[in-house]
Amino acid sequence: MIPLITAIPLLFAFTIVMLDTLRVKGAPIKAAFLLGAVLPAGVPLLRNGTEVVGGWSREAGIEVGIGEVNGPFIAGELILFTAVAIYSLSYFDFRDRKTAKALALFLLIHAGLLGAFISLDFFNFYIYMEIASVGAFALVAFSEEPGSRRAAFKYLIPSLLASYMFIFAVGLIYMETGYLNVDIVAEAAIPSRELSAALGIAFASLLLKAGIFPLHGWLPDAHSVAPTPASALLSGAVVKAPAYGMILLFSALPLGEAIKTVGMAIAAASIFFGIAMALLQRDAKRLLAYHTVSQMGYVLLGIASMNFTEAAYYAMAHSIFKGGLFLGIGSLGRKSRKLGEFGYRGAPVMAFSVLALSLAIGGVSPFIGAYAKGLISSGLSGNWSLVVPLGTVGTLVSFTKLNHYLLKGSPGKLRTAWKLSTSALAVAALGLGIYLGAKVKPADFIYLAVSAAIFLALRELGLFDREIKAKPAEVGREINVLTAVFVSVMLALLLLQRP
Repeated sequence: MIPLITAIPLLFAFTIVMLDTLRVKGAPIKAAFLLGAVLPAGVPLLRNGTEVVGGWSREAGIEVGIGEVNGPFIAGELILFTAVAIYSLSYFDFRDRKTAKALALFLLIHAGLLGAFISLDFFNFYIYMEIASVGAFALVAFSEEPGSRRAAFKYLIPSLLASYMFIFAVGLIYMETGYLNVDIVAEAAIPSRELSAALGIAFASLLLKAGIFPLHGWLPDAHSVAPTPASALLSGAVVKAPAYGMILLFSALPLGEAIKTVGMAIAAASIFFGIAMALLQRDAKRLLAYHTVSQMGYVLLGIASMNFTEAAYYAMAHSIFKGGLFLGIGSLGRKSRKLGEFGYRGAPVMAFSVLALSLAIGGVSPFIGAYAKGLISSGLSGNWSLVVPLGTVGTLVSFTKLNHYLLKGSPGKLRTAWKLSTSALAVAALGLGIYLGAKVKPADFIYLAVSAAIFLALRELGLFDREIKAKPAEVGREINVLTAVFVSVMLALLLLQRP
């Protein structure tokens, strides 16, 4: 039963390709897309736990499952993809022959992500993460935004390099333990140089694929130029697959304190680097893309502090509010993405949605962001516990800036499906926060007041008049730099684990 969660979207992706080949257009393709998007949600309702595909033994077979740790990843993906699917039906022009191919790619990503999240062995996880990645590369290139093919190429090459290194690390794990099943590897793993090397290589590879600082170089371009529903899916869900892979890795292999500390340091650096870069953006989608770099830092903070369930809930929360923000900003800024040239004045539904999602990503109660940040914070001690409140203030300053500009402008024509998708995610961010127990706290008012004061001070200093523009360099040179940083991080992680 559990593998159906992956088989259903694959089946309907194939159906769409066949319909397109037969030159069938319109309603049948829309129906197939919606069925492939929505039907997998029924699987977790009917079946959870674990099972081995084909009835083989755990040692020889492929074990999949839905449980406490991967459940929030799956829930976040299913909620976001449903909203993205509704949005996409109104976004794409079904008279264009490329539309069917784009929808098939969306379902390919859907299947890949769900397959990765239910995986309980390294090789199966790798296969499905790559299926999702292939769909993501193609959708970035699919965009008609200037520079989309360049961004796709810049995304593709480093990601492929990370994939090769990750599967090499999986080979080392298999060579040392004789297994690929995560639980069995955890039982069989004995500390050794080979497993330490596998851990360092695989961790660096997943950091790159998750777009975490300093291996984030491909992310702002790819996420900001993709079609709006693809941006929402890339930022809200695709970067979560490597985060889940880190949980599998840290669950199975012997870990030293050094790699945990380095992981937390990288997480904190990613949080504040993303905020700083977002503050210096005038391109709204690029601002949101840098916040993905920042927000993935929180997920890594939970993983590196060995609070896997807490990290999973943060991943789910981020899927909902970041996906909603990309859909909202993409709808409002159809003609221009530059802050000050568009906004939500005169569009109350969209204004409510973007404001609610901004509060959610800022960690204000009773939205789900507050609940998830509370979980991450509860697992931290010492100076690390300061990272979450400081990051909260920085995020709120950035989103105060975003909403300050959005208040000034008006949107173009907004389609009902766009408002419905964005507002549904805003309501989900609020409803799930209340359901899970996020309560209004006095600290929220302090965060908001401090953030407003910092925003006003920075505005008076003229910070928001400045902008760090991406200077297009020769793409090969940029890929070389990304590769050099990746190799440096990988070597550093390997050296840290020397006895």
